Amino acid sequence: MTVITKMAIMKRRVSVLAIACIILFLAGCSWYTSNKSLRYKYYVGPDRVLVVLLPPISGKGSDYETNGFVEAVREKGFEADLKILDVNPTLYFRGRIIELVKTELVDPAKASGYKKIILVGTSLGGHGALLYITKYSEDVDGVVVLAPFLGGRRIAEAIEKAGGLEKWEDCPALEWDYPCNMWKLLKTCVSDPQKHTTIILGYGTEDGFAKQNTLLANELPPRNVFTVAGGHDWRTWKHLWIEVLEYFHVSCSQTGEETCLIEIKRVTD
Repeated sequence: MTVITKMAIMKRRVSVLAIACIILFLAGCSWYTSNKSLRYKYYVGPDRVLVVLLPPISGKGSDYETNGFVEAVREKGFEADLKILDVNPTLYFRGRIIELVKTELVDPAKASGYKKIILVGTSLGGHGALLYITKYSEDVDGVVVLAPFLGGRRIAEAIEKAGGLEKWEDCPALEWDYPCNMWKLLKTCVSDPQKHTTIILGYGTEDGFAKQNTLLANELPPRNVFTVAGGHDWRTWKHLWIEVLEYFHVSCSQTGEETCLIEIKRVTD
């Protein structure tokens, strides 16, 4: 066996181990049973706008409820229907979550007449939402991603050293393939003028993944990026969520300008 072959095998093993370690690190002691299909709670509104919420590493959609995300939507008077998913974190391996969301939620929603579909995700859920839009951008009207997981510091430093995502090409030595492939997909996505405007990003400035999120923010329209003081936690994400909802309120409901890229109508003005 050649040295190159041994290094390739080692790299694949490190990739698998790295993914497992990240999930264990983020999940802590949480546990989630494996299911072939997605489970979700459904909140029905009077309009034909569907918002699908993907949870972080905990896999529990109820975290959106207990941390006030649903309440914030209702307080703003938005008419959207909400589907809050429970997701086994292992479904993010090799993008399996993408196909499940498409076949079990998005395709049936389009067939039933929904006018707009928006994906929302925090942390690993944001990662999943970004994966979806890189593959099936025509299916959804936009994604809102709060502190999305975008890989480790090594790949971020390589992109930064290259002068940004547009100029970056090569994966760092010994870097695992998964985040490299993720960033390559994002590079293609944000280079499309129609696609990059449908991504709304928010993150805390003290978040451990702020460096990676900033690299993505640099490729998006400034009005699509929200930052607040805070870390990788629900308190920060709730603050960002309220900021995003206020953006929808001001930009969409009152002005109705074309610059509003993801529209959610309100019951009252």
